[in-house]
Amino acid sequence: MRHTAPINGNYRRSFVQAILLLVVLVLGGLGYRILKRSGISSGLESMFTMDVKDFRSLKSMDEEKKPALQRSFGGFWVYSTNDPDAVVRKYDCMELQESGIIWQVIHWLVLYPCGDTGSYYHVRHGYLNPYSIAADNKNIVSEVRTIRQVFIDESRGDTCFGNSQVDELWQIRREDSLLVMNRKRYVPYHGELTEFFPEGIIDLIDKVLPSECRHQPPLQHMITTRLLECYQKNSVSRTCDTSIIKDEISAYFKPVLVDELFSSMPYFPRLVDTIFLPVRMNHDGFFTLAMTKGERARKDHFERKVQDEFERWPFPRCDAMNVPVIHYKLVIPAS
Repeated sequence: MRHTAPINGNYRRSFVQAILLLVVLVLGGLGYRILKRSGISSGLESMFTMDVKDFRSLKSMDEEKKPALQRSFGGFWVYSTNDPDAVVRKYDCMELQESGIIWQVIHWLVLYPCGDTGSYYHVRHGYLNPYSIAADNKNIVSEVRTIRQVFIDESRGDTCFGNSQVDELWQIRREDSLLVMNRKRYVPYHGELTEFFPEGIIDLIDKVLPSECRHQPPLQHMITTRLLECYQKNSVSRTCDTSIIKDEISAYFKPVLVDELFSSMPYFPRLVDTIFLPVRMNHDGFFTLAMTKGERARKDHFERKVQDEFERWPFPRCDAMNVPVIHYKLVIPAS
């Protein structure tokens, strides 16, 4: 009889632990299903893989300092690609209100090698809340919630809504008359405010759209799908000239994927300035990288991400045999 109480106590503890473990497993399973169905935003993905020490070093600023920062960032801002003749052109219009409210329209114009032209829009409504001063004492790491976003393939008449209530971390600072946000330099807009956004496009945020975007990120998927169609339509192969291959990488892969990938990352990951890609051309129109598994494993998460995407990127077929390895240097946008 003297042993009855301890045995019952151990039983109760084991029973409680079993119940807690079951709850954790159920919640974990639900979380996995949600992420698998809706995808992970670029900002959240970088948070999962970043250096934890960098995140812990960020200290939340005093609440009373935030309104002044939000006011200093406020205004109508424009970013555009430097080369007006580039085959991938971006025009980014952003109204950043002094309260932190964000209205943004990004227009992509893509000139495809088969002669087609693609016109795409990304419309975003969100809220910016300054969170911490970065280690360089220049950038402000800010929490940004995308309340709602819409993607439009204007050339094909397709419109869909992306993930809502998405949390990310952006870097932002004022630099003289410029606003530097996510490694993009915005200049003030001085035109008519009624012409700042394309007519009626902001209203799409409040409309019930018929479909949800199935791919993350939708714009890059739209462009790569169209690019692959162009190459398949034109079955004529071409000579694998080294300079031509490098030009094709620079023309499409870098502005569509690499620049956007690195501009979507928060401040604290330590990002490389350049990525070297030892390119080997396959005759099926795709590239592989002449790297061993050990060499890949030594790269950081972001370099491996670029490498993985590169090997999925479509390129035109070539008719040359024994194409040498081409050493291509990707230059990462400066912060």
